[in-house]
Amino acid sequence: PAARVTRVTNLSPNRRSSNACRYRRGMSTAPPILDTAPASRFATRSLLRPRPQPGNGLPAVTIGVPVFNAEKYLADSLSSLLDQTFPDFELIISNNASTDLTSEICAEFAAIDPRVRIISQPKNIGAIRNWNAVLDAARGRYFKWSSANDRVAPQLLERCVEVLERDPCVVACYGTTALIDDDGDPLGDYPHDLMLMDHRPSERFIRVCMEMRLNNAQCSVIRTQPLRQSARLRPFPGGDIGLMAELSLYGGFHKLPEPLLYRRMARDSATKYLSDTGLLRFLDPQLLKKRPPVAWRTHLDYLQSIAKAPIPAKEKIATLKYITRSFYWERNRLWQELKSSLLPTRRK
Repeated sequence: PAARVTRVTNLSPNRRSSNACRYRRGMSTAPPILDTAPASRFATRSLLRPRPQPGNGLPAVTIGVPVFNAEKYLADSLSSLLDQTFPDFELIISNNASTDLTSEICAEFAAIDPRVRIISQPKNIGAIRNWNAVLDAARGRYFKWSSANDRVAPQLLERCVEVLERDPCVVACYGTTALIDDDGDPLGDYPHDLMLMDHRPSERFIRVCMEMRLNNAQCSVIRTQPLRQSARLRPFPGGDIGLMAELSLYGGFHKLPEPLLYRRMARDSATKYLSDTGLLRFLDPQLLKKRPPVAWRTHLDYLQSIAKAPIPAKEKIATLKYITRSFYWERNRLWQELKSSLLPTRRK
């Protein structure tokens, strides 16, 4: 069955020029005014303050929040997203058949803020398809994924939209990432986020493949059009890096100096603590039936991204040279995956 979309309807509406641009081709709604603050189990008091009347037309930004059994941090995360200084956005939650209090929390936030829309998945479709579901429903010209575990600074949208409006050569904008623990206490700023404004698309692509570690750029504010032209999140481990590599062919990644994302690195929220089987189950339960040959899928995905990217032939060739070298570097792993897929499984 198709996912069910819920919309709250019973509330009254109250250049800095960049070198990254050279190869790029063709590339509001606000909450109601509340006379009195309703009783709230989950929403913070700041969300119940009077706000401006909504305008007409589509929102500038769509925030997509995929959730699954996220009751522990969800209210804190949604409160930080709805308390933005830039009000012209919609917030879409895709609830992946949660069995805890997630549905109740989502419903309460939707009841107090009409910018919130809820998609209810009838069964667990896995994280990858759930993250892609919020992108499918987006109406804004800019899009931001947001994890239900993390917090954001109030000025995140304002600062990132300002950069994207000013510089058409930027495809994604994000700030410094501050890591926090299970209790929200600081662990320090993450030092390896990329400022990716290189002159050539091939250089940006190679840097993503070689230098991106913790993929905080995925939660950038991203131009929706090139994001939809991409293959989106891929159905195999590490496919999120493939998405960012593809997006780098469309424009630069601008990193702002101030912390705008507070990413939680707790054992019950960070995927790096999952086993191989647990990661496959989290990404998509169907992957457990037949484990994907990750090295082959990664390299073939790179080739597909390069083939359809709107960049000159000489840039495609430069990128293909890197992929050829990567095939050589990964030859042992590729050979093992090939043998595993071709040879019949021995029965005990």
